[in-house]
Amino acid sequence: MSDSSARPRVSPEARGEGDDIVGDIISEFSEVIAFARSRWARYAEEVHADLRGVGLIMLQMIVRKGPLTATGIAQMLDMDKAVVSRQLAKLRELGLVETEPAAEDRRVVLLTPSARAQELLDGIRVKWAEAYHERFSGWSDAELEQLRGGLHRFNATAEHAAPPDLPSSRCTREVTEEPAS
Repeated sequence: MSDSSARPRVSPEARGEGDDIVGDIISEFSEVIAFARSRWARYAEEVHADLRGVGLIMLQMIVRKGPLTATGIAQMLDMDKAVVSRQLAKLRELGLVETEPAAEDRRVVLLTPSARAQELLDGIRVKWAEAYHERFSGWSDAELEQLRGGLHRFNATAEHAAPPDLPSSRCTREVTEEPAS
């Protein structure tokens, strides 16, 4: 039995206007995601033919949140570790990511961005900003601020949400403090 069949069905008449609005918002997010994915894929190809858009997303994560582990990236993106490993290998091969052992456990490999990675992402951000500026032409500062505020509020709720019961979240160990001796 699928998850959708387990949910009670609600007739369109019983749904409120808010459900229609949420459905429209989901559709709009889908279009934004498609736009973003196509841009990342294009920028990745400009870096190297074998690099995928998700590789650039991983690089951006390493730059913004690093140092990170491959396992941490796989969990954050809810991706198969083999896919993550292949893209990280390409990023290392291109000189965009450096590795170093963690001080607390030398078996753990930490990923950090190279100076070239920051330079590359700065260039991509310029292209990215130009693409969005084109899409936002005709918007007032007030409209842009309203969008930014709404997206910030929406994204902030995700930080406090319980992680989904996915394989990647079940494979992590929670760090607990050692009892005092």
